[in-house]
Amino acid sequence: MVRTQVYIPDEQYSELQLMVAMGAGTFSELIREGINEIIKKKRKVKNIKKFDPWKDFVGKGPRGGPKDLSSNLDYYLYVEPYLNKKK
Repeated sequence: MVRTQVYIPDEQYSELQLMVAMGAGTFSELIREGINEIIKKKRKVKNIKKFDPWKDFVGKGPRGGPKDLSSNLDYYLYVEPYLNKKK
């Protein structure tokens, strides 16, 4: 477990202390239960997409470019950049 510190309003603190006094569990258990409920609720939201770095990367580059890039790769990598610098 990880120890953390959070600030909660006085009303929520009082309610939790009352629940602890009534035997609903410990203060920490009640906090963890609340966190679990939020996690369950937020996971049900359909707008959250799964993160896939490869799929997010593919297709993000510039559009267009030379049509003969595959056959003239060496020219575009090693010759053309130096021709443009001389101009």
